[in-house]
Amino acid sequence: MDHRQSEKLKEIMLGDATLAILEQQRPLNPASLIQELRALAARQTDEARRKACLAAIREIRSAQMNSGDGMTRRSANDDNVIH
Repeated sequence: MDHRQSEKLKEIMLGDATLAILEQQRPLNPASLIQELRALAARQTDEARRKACLAAIREIRSAQMNSGDGMTRRSANDDNVIH
């Protein structure tokens, strides 16, 4: 499988995880995505799909490390407490 196909499969698995979270009406955040991707990976019989789940987990963790948790916090006196 070439890089482009691997990237596309990773995006598909990330989309599947996102949809599962939304359908269950759970909060959508990096932790829930990682949890759902782990569950998806554990259920996979196709090795490429399992690896795509793990690659998506690595990407989420990398993004978290590069930008914190992606949320900025402001004081309680500010109109925008969390964005």
